[in-house]
Amino acid sequence: MRISNQSLAHQVQDNVQQAMRRLAAAQEQISSGKRINRLSDDPFGAARAVELRSFQASLDQYRKNIDSALPFLNQTDAVLGDVDDVLNRARELAVAMANGAMSAQDRANAAAEVNQLLSRLVALGNAKLENRYMFAGFVNGAAPFALAAGVVTYSGDGGQIFIQADGSTNVAINLPGDKLFQGVGVAGGTDLFDTLSDLETALNANDVSGPNGITAQIGRLDRGLNQAHGFRAEIGARLETLNTASAGLEIMKLRTTETRSKIEDIDAIKVFSDFALLQQAFQAALQASARAIQPSILDFLR
Repeated sequence: MRISNQSLAHQVQDNVQQAMRRLAAAQEQISSGKRINRLSDDPFGAARAVELRSFQASLDQYRKNIDSALPFLNQTDAVLGDVDDVLNRARELAVAMANGAMSAQDRANAAAEVNQLLSRLVALGNAKLENRYMFAGFVNGAAPFALAAGVVTYSGDGGQIFIQADGSTNVAINLPGDKLFQGVGVAGGTDLFDTLSDLETALNANDVSGPNGITAQIGRLDRGLNQAHGFRAEIGARLETLNTASAGLEIMKLRTTETRSKIEDIDAIKVFSDFALLQQAFQAALQASARAIQPSILDFLR
């Protein structure tokens, strides 16, 4: 069978181009460090890599959610520690002033300190973090608590702000102020502001054992301390949940990265070895092509 020079040239050209494409593909893998550079390289692997990349993005968002929530919860815990200090100091004063050896002037002096403790407690209720009132719920236009004539009013709401810590865990990052400070919706709840205000009144009136006297306020302060401790324990549990979720996210992110690497990344030793072989094959193809296409009589007549 006679093969024309034109047919032979086309075949040689195709062979050289195929060798060049294989060499270029290997070079692209080396340059990018990726085994999959386009969908056609591995359709199934590419689809799986896209899924893993999307999953990693969700993990990163959960991580950002947790990072934004932790300062808020830590600051809430710190404020609750201050609330505990205020209530403990008020209880110390109440116990001391319930002693019959104390004079009316002693109790009046203690009443002045309790008044300062009440103002301090209101200030804690109006605590802010990053320009947001911590205990106002969804309301953020004004301070949630206002003190006037010994009476504290609440202008916030009972809204709770949740963040998603992982695919199945939502965590509230705030405490509504009316629950924490006024016992709204709490079984046996105590209004901490009213307790301090009533204690101040009892001290100024030199009333030790009356229905609203100093002794009666000691029991209310004990209930208020238990209320604050309960909320502080709740904040601690939320912090533990977020820390546990954060550790889980790190493990999932590491495993996802490893899986993506196995799918997408090249085996460097193998690819460099293949590249060297393909270079040799390409050079051999060029040399074979030069020998395969023999000069024609027209080349001699030029």
